Amino acid sequence: MKPTASQTDLWVVLGITVVFWFLAAAWNLSEHVEVYSRFYESIQLDEWPFSLLVLSLGLAWYSWRRRQEAKQEILERTRSEERVQDLLRHNSDLAQRLYTAQEDERRALARELHDEMGQNCTAIRTEAALMALGNLSNDQVQASAQRIAQSAQHLSEMTRQMLQQLRPLVLDSMGLGEAIVVLCQQWQHSHGIACECDIAPLPDELPDYLAVTVYRLIQEALTNIAKHAQASRAWVSLQLDASEQLHLTVRDNGLGMRATGSVTQGFGMLGMQERVASLKGRFDWQSIPGQGVHIAIVLPRVLA
Repeated sequence: MKPTASQTDLWVVLGITVVFWFLAAAWNLSEHVEVYSRFYESIQLDEWPFSLLVLSLGLAWYSWRRRQEAKQEILERTRSEERVQDLLRHNSDLAQRLYTAQEDERRALARELHDEMGQNCTAIRTEAALMALGNLSNDQVQASAQRIAQSAQHLSEMTRQMLQQLRPLVLDSMGLGEAIVVLCQQWQHSHGIACECDIAPLPDELPDYLAVTVYRLIQEALTNIAKHAQASRAWVSLQLDASEQLHLTVRDNGLGMRATGSVTQGFGMLGMQERVASLKGRFDWQSIPGQGVHIAIVLPRVLA
C-alpha cells in the first residue's frame, strides 16, 4: 500500500533526526557547544537547547491539536453531507408520492367525468332527440323533460362535488373556522354520525395553503371514520396556541384501527402524514381497540 503524504513527511523528519544524531556524536557537538557557551554566560546561552526542546515539543503538540481539529471538521462535514443527502432523498420520495397522488386524483377525476358526465350527457342528448322527432304525446314530452331535468341536476351536483375536490370554495366565502363547522354538519347529516366541533377563533390572515391543508386533513379523517370506524360519535378540535402553532385533533369512539384497519385506511393515514410533513408539522395518532382512533396534529402557522 502506498504511504500517505503525512507518513512520508514523518519518515523524513525521523531520518533527518537520526542523521543529525550521528553527526553530533561524531563531532562531539554538545562538548563544543558547552565550551562555546561559557563565553556567553551572561545571556544564558547554555539554556537555549532545553528551551528549544520545549518549543519543539510545544509545536509538536500544537500540530497534533490542529490535526485533530481538521479530522473533526472533516468528520462533521461528512455527516452534514450525509444529512443533506438523506434530506434530498426524503424530499425526492415525498415529491414522488405527491406526483403519484396527483396522478391518482387526475385519473379518478377523468374516470368520473367519463362515467357520470358522459352518461348524463348521453341521456340528455337521447331525450332531446326523441322530443325533436315531434311524434310524442304530451305525457311523453313531459316525462322526457323531467328526465332531462334530472340528468341536468345530476350534472350540476357532480360539477359542484368536483369543484369541491379541486378547491373548497367555502374557504373563500366563510373562512376556515366556519368552513370546518359546515363540513362537520354536512358529514353528520350524510353519515348519521354525531360530530362535535370545537373551533377556536382564528386570525383572518391565516395562509391559504395552511387553511386548505387543515380542511383537507379534517375531510380525510372524517372520511376514514365514516368508512372504517363504525363509530357513533366523532370530535373535531382546532386551537391556536401562544407560539403560533395550530393544534388539530380528530377522534372517534369506533372500533379502532387495529380492529378495522384496512389498506384503504392505511393509505388515508399515509396521505395525512405526508400533508403534515410537507408543512414541517407533527403527526401523532393512537388507536385503542374498542375506543376509537385519536389523531393529533401540530402545524406551524408560518413556515420557517
